[in-house]
Amino acid sequence: MADLEHEVPTPEETPKKGIRLPVLIGIILGIIVVQAGIVLAALKIFAPSADHPSPAAQHTTELSQDSTDEEETGPILVQKVEGIVTPKADLYINPRGSASHIVVLSVGIEVSPAEKAKEVEEKLMIPIQDRIIARVSSYTLEELQDLKLRDSLRTILRSDLKPYFNALEGVKLRNVYFPKFVIQ
Repeated sequence: MADLEHEVPTPEETPKKGIRLPVLIGIILGIIVVQAGIVLAALKIFAPSADHPSPAAQHTTELSQDSTDEEETGPILVQKVEGIVTPKADLYINPRGSASHIVVLSVGIEVSPAEKAKEVEEKLMIPIQDRIIARVSSYTLEELQDLKLRDSLRTILRSDLKPYFNALEGVKLRNVYFPKFVIQ
């Protein structure tokens, strides 16, 4: 019995607690790989790609396609502004379904060549204003407060107004601007 009391267990006999080092390194590397995959997936989903350009890039591409006089050197970010035609007064428009709110809108229409701006103002401004009022009044107040619609409204109006410019020889509608867009 005395031999049993003095007997000390050897290190091989004691069970080890915890995870071995190679297993721990494998777990850590696995976590890093999973996190990197999540980050790459998030970048792919939320970052714009070359296949789907941003709305600003699409707008720039449209502008560069419309200008046939300019050299084809790629997308143009800042363009030379041609002649701008503006109505004499702001437009006051009631949104659809709202009797107590109005939209105060000032519109600038860029035409090419600049020398034709006076002709456009004299011959087309009344039908242009009528078309703008008809289009903007077709939207509700909530739709007009949406920034995405405001940005796309320029393109919508541009396509609505193009037929009017086909009636004038050598005049081209380049862009539509909103110097003032207020909802009251």
